[in-house]
Amino acid sequence: MIIDIIESIEEFEKIHENWDKLYQSDPESHPCLSWEWLHEYLPRQLSWFILALRQPDDPDYRAFLPLRVATHQDKSNGLFRDEILMVGNHGTGRTGLLCTPGLENEATDASASFIRRENWASLRFDYLDVSSVRIERLLHALADEQFIREDTGDSEKGSGIPERRIRCLLLRTRTGRNLHDCLNQHSIDFVFERALDLHSRGKLDAAETGYRQVIHAAPKHIYARYGLAQLCTDRGNHAEAEHLYRGLLSAMPEADKIQHRLGDAQMAQASYREAGKTFEDLLARRPHLGLIRYKLAVCLLAAGQKDAAIATFLSFEEIISDDPDHLRCKLKSQEAVLRLKMRSWIEEQRAARRAPQASFVQASRRSGDTPAAPTISVQFLPPAALLKPSLPGGVSAHLHAKPSQCDCKGSRRIH
Repeated sequence: MIIDIIESIEEFEKIHENWDKLYQSDPESHPCLSWEWLHEYLPRQLSWFILALRQPDDPDYRAFLPLRVATHQDKSNGLFRDEILMVGNHGTGRTGLLCTPGLENEATDASASFIRRENWASLRFDYLDVSSVRIERLLHALADEQFIREDTGDSEKGSGIPERRIRCLLLRTRTGRNLHDCLNQHSIDFVFERALDLHSRGKLDAAETGYRQVIHAAPKHIYARYGLAQLCTDRGNHAEAEHLYRGLLSAMPEADKIQHRLGDAQMAQASYREAGKTFEDLLARRPHLGLIRYKLAVCLLAAGQKDAAIATFLSFEEIISDDPDHLRCKLKSQEAVLRLKMRSWIEEQRAARRAPQASFVQASRRSGDTPAAPTISVQFLPPAALLKPSLPGGVSAHLHAKPSQCDCKGSRRIH
């Protein structure tokens, strides 16, 4: 049978007529599998999907299996793992599979085959009717040595209703991790949101685990890769952050924020020429970004290109802007130029003192006298002092990357 996946309430609404027709024909249907009940229940669940099964060349579906995914973080290893549960059978004593009479075996085998290919650490069936042939076939199809089976029997008795046996069954992997060591596709958004929350609260180990699991399951998930890059910066792993930002820029070549952070990662590794090129390319597109202009000047100065650095610092005078970052960077640029001019003046004074001293020493050597060298005490600012104190205030403006919260917004599933 062909299996289509229904995972939005809009798609579910489109099969209302087909669902009702199947519901009326199935002798094992029950109220918790009615379209009306599920239409109210499903939107309240974080993650759910329905297996819709049909025969080739048949426009109508012949079976439905509603499922949901619950995701938990394992306290022992920090990994997120998924549990698949049937929808609609909890507490009813009936299976959650709707099926056209006569197609039970084919639909059950196809459903079991799909479930075996999914990524999950446990599969739970609650309150199953032991007399259901289709559920027995489903359980048999899922039997495997790689699973641990926990099967408990119980009895249920209601007013005026004969006692009947029901079953609660749990299948779980022997490793305790998801099959294929990969997140279920339906839990990717949940784990990403969870990683963001953990990151914002400073729980970096747990957040890193979540980001990496999302990226493993969805390698093109841009927001997870961006979050991991920021986390690497927070941990001082600037080399990996640079690698991640480069990968993101290859997919989004004009993403200003990513290019800015790439430059910061390069600066943090003292790769000033590379960082300068990164900032220069960004400034060519966004000439009014004062912070980028300032950082470019700092990189040029640190790379030994003093004249180019001074010219960049002075270029603030040519731009009129009331942006607070621009004004702050402009003032710091003026300060940096004054420092550099002061240093040049001191070096000139020192060179002027050295010239007569050298002549005096040469003359003394010719006369045979050896005069004592005069004591000159001049304090020079080291290069780092010229750079770091001149940076504008604020976490994002520091020369070396500092811890910062993720600024990804909302849930994005891109893969």
